[in-house]
Amino acid sequence: MKQFPRSIVWVVLCVVLVSLSYSAYYHDRPRVDAAAYDKIGWNLTRGFGYIEDEANALSPEKDWGINRLGPGYEFFLAFLYGIFGHHYWVVYIFHALLRGASVLIVYRVAALLFPSMPSVWFWAAVLFGFSPDLIVVNGMLLTETLFLFLFLCSFYFILRTFSNGGLKDAGVAGLFFALAILTRPTALLVLVATALIFLWKQRVRLAVALVITPLIFVGSWSLFATIRYDRFILTTGVGAYDIWVGNHLGASGGFEKASDIQVARNSIGSKELDAVSRQKYFEFLTQHPFAFLELQIRKTALYFSLVRPGGFWIGLWDYPIQLFFTLMYSFIWTAILFILGIAGALMLFKERRDLKMRFMLTSALLQPISVIPIIVETRYRYSLFPLLALFGAYFLVRRPIIFKYVFIAGMAILIATAYDTIFNYADIVGKIDVFLFP
Repeated sequence: MKQFPRSIVWVVLCVVLVSLSYSAYYHDRPRVDAAAYDKIGWNLTRGFGYIEDEANALSPEKDWGINRLGPGYEFFLAFLYGIFGHHYWVVYIFHALLRGASVLIVYRVAALLFPSMPSVWFWAAVLFGFSPDLIVVNGMLLTETLFLFLFLCSFYFILRTFSNGGLKDAGVAGLFFALAILTRPTALLVLVATALIFLWKQRVRLAVALVITPLIFVGSWSLFATIRYDRFILTTGVGAYDIWVGNHLGASGGFEKASDIQVARNSIGSKELDAVSRQKYFEFLTQHPFAFLELQIRKTALYFSLVRPGGFWIGLWDYPIQLFFTLMYSFIWTAILFILGIAGALMLFKERRDLKMRFMLTSALLQPISVIPIIVETRYRYSLFPLLALFGAYFLVRRPIIFKYVFIAGMAILIATAYDTIFNYADIVGKIDVFLFP
């Protein structure tokens, strides 16, 4: 830590302590997705294989485990459980440490992007580190904390590669991309974009060094899963099912399953469900094109909406006061992050035309593109947060501040919020009712 100033060391320590304190205080038991990840990780540790229900150890094709996001986070849990036993507090400690490490990486990424502006480095770390949504999700067994760490490491080594053209940095970036893709496959888009940039610059050796590890790691898992489940699987088998859930008549864009989708999930195998999901998606696309287009607009609005704060978690329902303050903190922080981040991105798009900044701006654009066509949930926005923190910190520090960019960003967010509120009114009111009448 000697290479970091005292101010950022204190920020990192505070983030780790706040994250760990939150996790220790609420000690939220795994539910829904988190419960599934926990079961798969524990079954891996005990030698039952990659399954959610240990009763399916000898017939994994009947198990829903392959349809969970993974396998990166599940193997991470299995690693911790194998060493420390089946204890959630161990995961919370490592989550908090990963949060602290991620803040340091954001700081170093900012230093690579803005080498002469140390104030940007500091404020980027603060904007990212004290995001309430990331503090809350840190206290649950969900993929986001590990994914953000791996994703940020990928950015750091790619930016180093842009600076020095080193094959070693490109190879290390590829390793982190591979692990990030295995945790959440949305990182694949940034990997492809990066490889295309290297090829465009005629740096073929760098492109090869970047993709070789993902091809080995992701390819090996994909081959294993494809053979085992008798259908193509890149990292998880849930893709087509999620696309159907997020794209059908009556869909809100979030993860609300219609009755026929729930019946199909419970009555047919995963291979048949995959085929049915693809069929239903293309039927919706071809038979109702205008409804499909409107739904994509609605999901875009949902992604950027301010009435989707990251506090509506089941574990907080028994704490109405804490829930209220979590929602308010999330609402305010998210508004600041989105408005300043978008304003900073607009400013940088006009001012900075170097390769590093174009890469970061493209990567930011790819984050909503990777989820909007499928399903939009509040936590699916978190991969954009560190990029918004970097752009927002630049906007805060730069002088003079151009307020027209704040106006443009603010209006865009307000329009998205209004559109989301109008067309998803029932869903929003339902969540408010849960909050007001727990």
